[in-house]
Amino acid sequence: MKAFTKNIIKVALLGALISVPFMAQAGSYPERPVTIIVPFGAGGSTDTMARAAARELEDILGTNVPVKNIGGGAGTIGAAQIARSRPDGYTIGVIPAAPLINQPHMRKTPYTINDFTYICQLFHSPQALALSPNSKFKSLKEIVDYAREHPGKLTYGSPGPASLPHLAMEKFLLEAKVDITHVPFKGDAAGVTALMGNHIDLYMAIMSNVLKKDLNAVVVFADERVKAAPNISTSIENGFKTTASWWGGIFAPKDIPAEIKAKLENACRKTTESARFQETLYKLGTLVKFKDSKAVRQAVIEGSKVNGEIIKSVLKK
Repeated sequence: MKAFTKNIIKVALLGALISVPFMAQAGSYPERPVTIIVPFGAGGSTDTMARAAARELEDILGTNVPVKNIGGGAGTIGAAQIARSRPDGYTIGVIPAAPLINQPHMRKTPYTINDFTYICQLFHSPQALALSPNSKFKSLKEIVDYAREHPGKLTYGSPGPASLPHLAMEKFLLEAKVDITHVPFKGDAAGVTALMGNHIDLYMAIMSNVLKKDLNAVVVFADERVKAAPNISTSIENGFKTTASWWGGIFAPKDIPAEIKAKLENACRKTTESARFQETLYKLGTLVKFKDSKAVRQAVIEGSKVNGEIIKSVLKK
């Protein structure tokens, strides 16, 4: 009995000794660089957001914050790498919503939305409907009226099947009760090229691409107008309820220490309060949007549920 008791005490002491260094590490975090993984290639919209955030986090956390791009699989390869990383706060990710709320409904992913620690939301960019150069339409009403009289004749493009722009447009078409034919592309570059060549009539794009590519947008699917493009009316102004945006934030592997999570969440909040960060996003037609850990987790859960239902409906077509 005494031997058994001694063994129990030894195990307890060993556990305590192992936990002490980790607790000390959490208290002095960060002691070395914090790497941000971006699940898309360099130069894209997510990469731009991540690098803008990294610049602020370096000042706030007092350490280097390098950005590592791991693209492929529509964001799922990089997202999986984040989920598999050691939960010590030294590997985090800037992830847009799609790899979390869309892709698990389309393919078998090596993660679920329960495999992450939710830190915060950083940004969102409303989606807009752009016109081809030769378009005769001047308003959303004209498009809807024409589509009702000519079902399926108009075409609209998106960066891919079940992408956020595709699902947003399908949601709008259901509300407007019109039929416009979807033409999917492999990314925005090909889609915008087709639009500018008048090969499609419309293109669903995020506002940052509308401004960067100087596209002629007829409506932005948002509650209020975008300051960088004040002349584009909103879907709400046009009498529709559909709003949609491309958004993302900071996520970490599941089960990082609570103290480190709190430090990252606070750093995230300070990042969104930075005038430099706000100005960078403003120039891109993207809005700063802070949501704390609890709120962004709920947004992912709700987005996954809604988009999962839309994806099932779209894939049946």
